Amino acid sequence: MAGVVGKALRGFGKALAKKGDGKRITRVPIAKRLTDRRKNTEKLFKIRQDAGSKPSKSISEGVKKTSAINDRFDKAQKARKDYNKNLKKKVIGGGAAVTAGVIGAHGVAKKKFPKYKKTMESDIVIKDGKLGLRPKKKK
Repeated sequence: MAGVVGKALRGFGKALAKKGDGKRITRVPIAKRLTDRRKNTEKLFKIRQDAGSKPSKSISEGVKKTSAINDRFDKAQKARKDYNKNLKKKVIGGGAAVTAGVIGAHGVAKKKFPKYKKTMESDIVIKDGKLGLRPKKKK
């Protein structure tokens, strides 16, 4: 819980710092997973209460530890999300590069090899049980 308040205050501080040229603060970002974090903390204290430990000094320590664990989880989750996003970009970029390479090679091959050009610009037909080439009809 303490980490959530800290994040909200840091967000507010950033919003103030960006103020600069007389603009007013329009939005302070809300910390993510507030409900989940609260539920995790409540579950932890319920377990401890059921086990018979007394909630005195240990509450503040427990809140700090739980908050730190949630912070680490959120950080790891964000890192995984960023990694997957970058991976998708790389895959899409690689696919685009391969496509461009194939198109370029096709163009070069048509110039360099007349038989390749003839084959690529023809339709394949079966006549009397034999394969043959027929020039494509121009539209």
